[in-house]
Amino acid sequence: MPVEKVMKRDGRIVPFDESRIRWAIQRAMWEVGVRDENLLDKIVKDVVDRINELYEGQIPHIENIQDIVELELMRNGLFEVAKAYIIYRKKKAEIREEKRKILNKEKLDEIDKRFSINALRVLASRYLIKNEEGKIIESPKQLFERVAILAAIPDLLYDERVFSKEGTHTQDLKRVEYYLQNFENFDGAYSIGRFKLNKYHFERMVNLYRELAEKGKMKISIDEFLNMLENGEFDEYENVIEEFFNLMVNQVFMPNTPALINSGRPLGMLSACFVVPIEDDMESIMKAAHDVAIIQKMGGGTGINFSKLRPEGDLVGTTTGAASGPVSFMHLIDAVSDVIKQGGVRRGANMGILEVWHPDIEKFIHAKEQNVGTNVLSNFNISVGLWSDFWEA
Repeated sequence: MPVEKVMKRDGRIVPFDESRIRWAIQRAMWEVGVRDENLLDKIVKDVVDRINELYEGQIPHIENIQDIVELELMRNGLFEVAKAYIIYRKKKAEIREEKRKILNKEKLDEIDKRFSINALRVLASRYLIKNEEGKIIESPKQLFERVAILAAIPDLLYDERVFSKEGTHTQDLKRVEYYLQNFENFDGAYSIGRFKLNKYHFERMVNLYRELAEKGKMKISIDEFLNMLENGEFDEYENVIEEFFNLMVNQVFMPNTPALINSGRPLGMLSACFVVPIEDDMESIMKAAHDVAIIQKMGGGTGINFSKLRPEGDLVGTTTGAASGPVSFMHLIDAVSDVIKQGGVRRGANMGILEVWHPDIEKFIHAKEQNVGTNVLSNFNISVGLWSDFWEA
């Protein structure tokens, strides 16, 4: 009986695929300039025959098959091709070992194999969950699953069995508060098809229910909704999760940094960009610095319009001193971003805006000129705010 199954390195059993053997041999032949289809056909046949002879009725390991390829190449006198194939195997083994080190795991799965070493380094440094010792405890597959699950949750609550456009329904929000206060007890308690919701998925789902219920949009109570979920009545949305998951793992689409970091995790912030207001007083300025720190800690970026701040040299009424101007406070925000990026998930990013009428506009425009070879305002992009009457003047 010919071999029908093969064991992969991660322990999975998959169908035997002769075309993969053919492609590996063909690549090795091309590497040394051999392009002979008849010879390729013969080698592939010899390899398959040998596999069936040695492993009839068994499930060979992928390494056993690759060993047979090497031997058959040498038996046919194709020593240069065999050498190219051996080198190829060695390089692939080195890549696998490097990936295992990056991900802190013994076996790679199919998702790990789809990403380059550099891509996995980025995932490991920024996005994968780590324990208190800084060791990675989440795989790329688990990352993309928790993101995809959260992305599908709104579909459940906007299902026509649950959602009403009219906004005329009243629900018991005390029950909703009960679930929110006890969300940690529901870790893994509910599923959408094969995908289990962790406690933060559950918390966000109940929060969204509350937001819609407060507007009268929920046809059914939270308990009825959860019963439907428990009974598998929303399992059709498993396909939505699969679709979004596949977009990410096939590298067709990738959501922003906060979504990758915070989906299905305690902070829960998914937005990437925030406008931070700032008024012409010290309390507002320091609050803006605080808000920037919190937002950037969670992976977001900030935009600030400094136009309300008085120009440099202007009188400060409470102290009778002179104002330092908008650019000086940009340096303050920049310093905050510098500190946050050392302990955060990525470099802080700010957009500083000053409108064209402001007396300090020239200082603002030239503020980054001294940045060559330094770190002055390195966390800022700057933009001049122009009104239509400026162009019409």
